[in-house]
Order: sequence, then C-alpha cells, then structure tokens
Amino acid sequence: MLGEDAMDDTGPIHTPRDIPAKRLDVPSTVSPQLQRSISMLAAAPRIPMNEAPRTAEAWRAFIAGADAQTLALRPVLAQMFPHTETKGEIAGVTVREIVPAGYDAARAGGRLLVHFHGGGYVMNGGEASTGEAVLGAHYSGLKVISVDYRMPPDHPFPAGVDDAVAVWTALLKDNDPAKMGAFGTSAGGGMTLAMTLKLKALGRPLPGALGLGTPWVDLTGASDSYQVNAEVDGIFSRFDAFAQAMAKLYAGDAPVSDPLVSPVYGDFAGFPPSILTTGTRDILLSDTVRTHRALRAAGVTSQLEAYEAMSHAEYIFAFDGPESAVAFGEMAAFFDKHLAR
Repeated sequence: MLGEDAMDDTGPIHTPRDIPAKRLDVPSTVSPQLQRSISMLAAAPRIPMNEAPRTAEAWRAFIAGADAQTLALRPVLAQMFPHTETKGEIAGVTVREIVPAGYDAARAGGRLLVHFHGGGYVMNGGEASTGEAVLGAHYSGLKVISVDYRMPPDHPFPAGVDDAVAVWTALLKDNDPAKMGAFGTSAGGGMTLAMTLKLKALGRPLPGALGLGTPWVDLTGASDSYQVNAEVDGIFSRFDAFAQAMAKLYAGDAPVSDPLVSPVYGDFAGFPPSILTTGTRDILLSDTVRTHRALRAAGVTSQLEAYEAMSHAEYIFAFDGPESAVAFGEMAAFFDKHLAR
C-alpha cells in the first residue's frame, strides 16, 4: 500500500522505476517450433534501432535489404501452403489475388478477404507483401485481395489510406460488404483500422469483420509495452530513434497523433466485430490491448487472443508451428462466424 508521502493532491506522480538487466531463457511452455524461432531471433544480428536512415536514398537501400529477407521465405510458403498469386490493379492500385489450393467457390459463398501488409508503413511492398495473405487464404479457404498500398519515402500519408479506401470502394461494386472481411498485421492492422475510420467518415459501407494482428496504432510512442517489452521483443525490439523515424516518415506533414495515422485515437463507434492477436513478448502488446479496450468501450464485439512468449507478429514468421496455425485458425473461425453467408 502506498504511503502518504507518495500521494500528491496536485496531480499524478511520475516516478520511473529502474529495472536491472536480466537474461531471458527460451521458455519451455511453447512448441518446439516457436522455441526454435525464439532462439534464432536471439542469435540473429540486430538492426541498429538507435540510428535511422537520414535520406530518401538511404531509406530505399534499407527497405530493399529488409524486403529481400521477406522474399527469401516465399518458396517455403509456396511449398507449405500451395496457392496461386495473380498481380493486377483495382482502382489504379496494385493488388495481388491469392487463391488457396482447393478453393471451393460454392463453399466460400461470395465471401472475400482484403489484406493490408505490415512493415512499419515503409517496408514489405511489392512481392514481399503477400506472406500473411497466403496464410490467411490457406486457413480461411477464401480468396484474399492483398493491397500493395503506396508507401514512403515517395508516398507518405495519406497515400496508403487513400489506396486502401479506393480498393475497398471499387470492390463494393461487385461484392457485398457484409461478406468481405479486412485484415492485416502491425502496420497492416493499423491500415485496416485507418481505412475503416475513413470509410465511416465518408459514409461508405464497412467490412463485415476485421482481423487486427498486433496493430501499430499509436505512432506517438505512448504505449506502456514500448518500454516494458523493449529488447524483450525479438522482432520489433525497441521504439526509439528508428521506429520514431519510420513513424514520422509515414506521417509526412500530418501529426503522428492524427487518428488516421494513429487509429487508437479514433472513434470506433459502429465498427464491425474484430479479432486482435498479440503475444506476451510483443512490443505492441499495449497497442493491441488499448485497441481492444477502445473497441469494447465503443460497444463493438472484440475478441483478444494473446500467445505465450510470442514476439511481434511472430505467428507470421514461425509459420511452421502450431501457434501460427492456431492464430490464423482463430481468425478464420472469427471471419466464418461474423461474415454474412
């Protein structure tokens, strides 16, 4: 219990706590596949998160290197999760249609998923954008339209949100919105929410359900787990100079607190049912929890799924493990329950 000397009638007290350094063991409470992923992340070289690219050219070089790592997984994904991928355009925006092997149009009944890739709003464009879409298609049995939205350094906000809204609006011409779900992880989860906020403001039909994987929804850096899980998260290790630079690069001339940049500050009233996914080592655990609580406070059906020892979006990268199958299976079941038939 706090003593009287810890109370202050003038307002809250902001006293930081020093945490001693410690070593994190690989937990025995997760699958061997996730244990292997955690070990590999611990051994992998760290991106220098305290120093960000300073020029557009330097950003392009960094993005190309990051995307190359993602592209290296494409052959493995194709072998484990057979599918066809067709590149095209909708409303002038590049998209890729993912159709899982064994797709049954009659069973799908006109239901469709729209995907927005992650990557800090700056990475994973082009062919690197579809890994999560492949997994979503496989576990749901539905076609997925993956939107290759424009990104910095050439196209900062609101270009990406405009692309998302344009694709969704065009799809409404031939599809029932109640049968269409939207999903994405990290920046893709944030983009899913930003698109829905914009659609709501425009008075256009909203998705029938949302899948929000560890969504990056507060680019101001205010969330508690940015501190608590710093260096605990094996993928998104810190919210410091590098992440702040990505946030500012994406926001462009807009404040990072703009609800279409940081959707957690938006009004979720009237939103569709949503499922959110995170892990106990996730640096965006708080972003996910805050979004869940805000949705619930707005009267929206929201289901929160948290996984033991999982870092940011690790269910996408450790796709050979049971945790990944459960995470995508939960999302697929959620869409199956909430999308119209």
